[in-house]
Amino acid sequence: ATHQVKFVIVHKLDRLARNLADHVEITMAIRKAGAELVSVVESIDDTPLGEYMQTIFAANAQLYSSNLAQEAKKGLHQKAKLGGTPTRAPLGYLNVREMIEGREVRTVRPDPERASHIQWAFTAYATGAYTLDTLVDALEDRGLVTRPTPKRAPKPISRTTLSKILDNPYYIGTIRYGGAIYEGRHEKLIDADTFARVQAVLQAHSNAKER
Repeated sequence: ATHQVKFVIVHKLDRLARNLADHVEITMAIRKAGAELVSVVESIDDTPLGEYMQTIFAANAQLYSSNLAQEAKKGLHQKAKLGGTPTRAPLGYLNVREMIEGREVRTVRPDPERASHIQWAFTAYATGAYTLDTLVDALEDRGLVTRPTPKRAPKPISRTTLSKILDNPYYIGTIRYGGAIYEGRHEKLIDADTFARVQAVLQAHSNAKER
């Protein structure tokens, strides 16, 4: 037998939706189904005034969510300015948590399994003796694989991934974030001269391909 839903009960309205548009869409669907939205915490009835109060609560929830996101973004920018790494560190590094003076600190350390492969890749490509394709094959032979995740097993890196690695100044201690460049506190894997030679080889190969 089919049972008609009479009430949709939520703890608080801000648990129902995080923005006003979603709140309106959900409440309209509930009303269309002939049910009534009930909040455990907020005392709101199914009247014009109650609908108005629902909208106010939903607007407040959207403001809170947007402000929280903005503050989080500001925090990440500040971390980058201070030399920290606001994002997941690239291949060759590990994001780690350390206890310093009884306080947990999130920092970045070279990956003991992969850092030497990344250093070799830059040095090898700087000679001009490799293309991206031949370097990918050489790195696979050396045993370089991606970091595993709960959903993805480690695997050899792709040509696209290698291209991004070779073009990433993070390896010489520079952080690019939010359109700005900062000096990072993490350990450098590559020296600036090697990185510059790599960029020159990348550009030369790109020009040759275009011709």
